[in-house]
Amino acid sequence: MSIISNGSDVRRYLFEYKFDNSEWGIEIVAANPTEANERLKAISWAQYKGEIYAKVPVVPGPMVRALSRIRSVLGI
Repeated sequence: MSIISNGSDVRRYLFEYKFDNSEWGIEIVAANPTEANERLKAISWAQYKGEIYAKVPVVPGPMVRALSRIRSVLGI
């Protein structure tokens, strides 16, 4: 699940479910447990977009870090 939130203070929440005689878990990123439960309910509206082949972590460079600091100082 993509990390999309209005705030920067998000946490990871774990939900468990049973499928085909096995237990599975899904991680949902949200600001609080209530939001995590609301996001879980919204998953029923999800649409298949394809298989994920790789996950590439991106480390922000010095310019991005500088712009982030400026934005936080200005409150943007």
